[in-house]
Amino acid sequence: MKDFRKLIQLARPHYKRIIIGVTMSFLASAMTGAIAWLVKPALDHVFVQKQYQYLKFIPAGLVFLYLLKGFLEFGQNYMMKSVGYKIVRDMRNNIYRTLLYFPVSYFTKESSGKILSKIINDVNILSGTISKILVTFFLETSQLVILSGVAIYRRWDLAMLILFILPFAAYASKRIGRKVKKKVMEAQKKIAEVTHRVNETVAGVKIIKIFNHEVRSRENFERENQSFYRDLMKVTRLKECTKVFIYAITGSALAVVLWYGGRLVVGGQITAGDFFSFLAAIFMIFSPVRKIGEDYSVYQEVLGAIERIETIYSIEREKSGDLHTVNFDQSIVFDNVSFAYPETTAHVLNNICIEINKGEVVALVGPSGAGKTTFVDLIPRFYDPTQGQILIDGLNIKNFDIHALRGLIAIVSQDIVLFDDTIWANIAVGSPTSSKEQIQQAARLAYAHEFIQFFAEGYDTVVGERGVRLSGGQKQRIAIARAIIKNPPILILDEATSALDTVSERLVQKALEGIMINRTTIIVAHRLSTIQNADKIIVLQNGSIIDIGTHNQLIERNQLYMNFYHALAVP
Repeated sequence: MKDFRKLIQLARPHYKRIIIGVTMSFLASAMTGAIAWLVKPALDHVFVQKQYQYLKFIPAGLVFLYLLKGFLEFGQNYMMKSVGYKIVRDMRNNIYRTLLYFPVSYFTKESSGKILSKIINDVNILSGTISKILVTFFLETSQLVILSGVAIYRRWDLAMLILFILPFAAYASKRIGRKVKKKVMEAQKKIAEVTHRVNETVAGVKIIKIFNHEVRSRENFERENQSFYRDLMKVTRLKECTKVFIYAITGSALAVVLWYGGRLVVGGQITAGDFFSFLAAIFMIFSPVRKIGEDYSVYQEVLGAIERIETIYSIEREKSGDLHTVNFDQSIVFDNVSFAYPETTAHVLNNICIEINKGEVVALVGPSGAGKTTFVDLIPRFYDPTQGQILIDGLNIKNFDIHALRGLIAIVSQDIVLFDDTIWANIAVGSPTSSKEQIQQAARLAYAHEFIQFFAEGYDTVVGERGVRLSGGQKQRIAIARAIIKNPPILILDEATSALDTVSERLVQKALEGIMINRTTIIVAHRLSTIQNADKIIVLQNGSIIDIGTHNQLIERNQLYMNFYHALAVP
């Protein structure tokens, strides 16, 4: 019952449909009981007492009862399946909604393939089975109760012989069902690995091809897929064992009943009508018994999937403050900030103390791994400092509502993320309420309007997954237009031009210079053109600030910066 309550909680919002379905289930079960009940008068009055005038009514009665039973079962199946599909729909919505509010750290340690597997594969198990379980629970259970009542009324001692087997069937189903649950959970882990492998292949197909890695990739996939297949076959064997056991018990019980009941009829202790009415009820009982036994294994599959899905709900969400009105009028301050990524001990940033005034252009330079990207990721709270605090206008950003804080910031990075949607929609991500005229103006300021016009469908062009139909420079300019239309006071440029060719860089640089006007801009760059005119340059090494100054100041006194400058100056 503890486990079944999980299904009840999922189904509770749809209680009206369940009530209608349950009512139809009981009525359909009553029709089944009526059919078994009518066997006695049909045999005793028509065939034993030879009252043949009733014969013409029996076929009509049976047709009516079966038709009514069919319509009732159609209604209850329709209602219960709609409940099952609604539960699956709601669960997918809840999982996706939950994922959106996970911290960035979750996505850095969990593969996208495994996340997709929980949304698609685990929930798919529920898609066709929750409704089946609800139908079995209400329809088959009610039929079992009503038919057992008919059997007991007709001949209680024979009924006890049959009902005596039910605890054994239930025990066997429970034991096998637990094993099914365990194996299903193992199988779902395997299909998560398979999904991850496919996702990884699609993302890295160019690398696989250029390094002739097709054979190894295929072998890895086939090995994991074979492992998943073996687990599925184990589940299938266990589920089929339940059927075999129930059929064995059913056959043995019927053999005993036929032998003992036949002796009672021959001895005149019961009429043939009583016995055949009892037999009709018993034959009908075994159908719900079999279905309940078989579906108990399906029920365990559902529980296994639900338990895996529930692990998502246990993950800690992003923490947000209560301050919804957020302004940026003075400065951003890193107050003795240190940071280490989750599940690691080494600090990426150490005791960072810096003030960035409103309107300043601040550049971060240093060797790879110095902590530059981590520095800027702390400002929108993709991560929180391990030690120290970050202040905006003297207030700890942890006190800000996280959406209000991020409303102050736009990011243009090297790794541009565009959605498989139109250019209109991708630019409008920065401000969903913007008009088409405003979107076009943002595109012009980003030097994107010109190339957009060359597409046959213009702004209605679908860019493909991650903007695959656009060049690197085009994607960057779409991202800049997205930042422009957001019009934030704080702009973060994380190596926004490092992967571009000279022509594309020149256009992107012009767009960036336009967007940087009257904004506080923090730049992570490997290009001289983006840092020489900065108001303040922060030199990072091994997660620590080793110097701060203008370009001219640092070129005279800081050897690391001088080396960095000369390396960039080499054509």
